[in-house]
Amino acid sequence: MSIPRYYTVGAVVPDVRSLKVLGDRLDDLELAPDSVVVLTRRRDRRLAGNVLPDACVESVESGLSRRQWLEFASTFFSASTVSFLMGAVHLWTGIIVQAILTIAAIVGLVLYHRRPHLQKRLLRLGMPDRLAGEWEAAFPDGFALVLATVPAEIFDEAQGAFLEDDALLSPLAVDRRLVL
Repeated sequence: MSIPRYYTVGAVVPDVRSLKVLGDRLDDLELAPDSVVVLTRRRDRRLAGNVLPDACVESVESGLSRRQWLEFASTFFSASTVSFLMGAVHLWTGIIVQAILTIAAIVGLVLYHRRPHLQKRLLRLGMPDRLAGEWEAAFPDGFALVLATVPAEIFDEAQGAFLEDDALLSPLAVDRRLVL
């Protein structure tokens, strides 16, 4: 009994046309279902899903969703109401509490938006730090990150599919299977 060996090949795709062409080349390899993972921005998820219907398309959160903004606003409003009521009893206490609450909310939003979301997502998939860092650096210039997990027998063909297009950014390969 032998354990099959898998490789993950990936690159940042600069536009929709390149994504479609790469998808066609990967379809020619007849890969297993869900062996192609596409990471894209939230606003581009539907388009990438339509271009590559057989791929597992997931979004990389780059900001708060509508639900998170609603939760943030309701929590901030509730805490502000308490500080306003404190201000009715003792003015300086209410002003200080409101100032601390506002500064904490702004600092929290800034720290959340500065986090490298793609890199953390790739590390959760089991990618090495170096590859995740390179793809994180190239992702702002591209449309999506395409990752294909292929068996060792067709690795050369899969690598050729990625290397055939010079427009792809950071085409890299790793000897491991994604952990979903």
